[in-house]
Amino acid sequence: MTKAKTKAKDSEDQFANEFIDPSQVETEVKVSDDEGVTWQRRKIKMALGLDESGLSPGEIFQFNGEKYKVTQGEYGMIAVKVEKEQALKKR
Repeated sequence: MTKAKTKAKDSEDQFANEFIDPSQVETEVKVSDDEGVTWQRRKIKMALGLDESGLSPGEIFQFNGEKYKVTQGEYGMIAVKVEKEQALKKR
């Protein structure tokens, strides 16, 4: 490949992620369906919102070190941050 073609190819690769369909972007998170007793890794679609993510009400997922419980809200599913037990005991 010539130097010009290689440079053009590198330029295309640099911006490839800008045009990805958001419905195809998946994030790997830890998910528990038994109140945090057991965990499994699952790829979910966070770019579309919780209703289309693949998570179900009652499940807990861990994202960026924080835990959230999925519940059914008035306008669809919502994620509620799970407080640590020590913080609850201080109250």
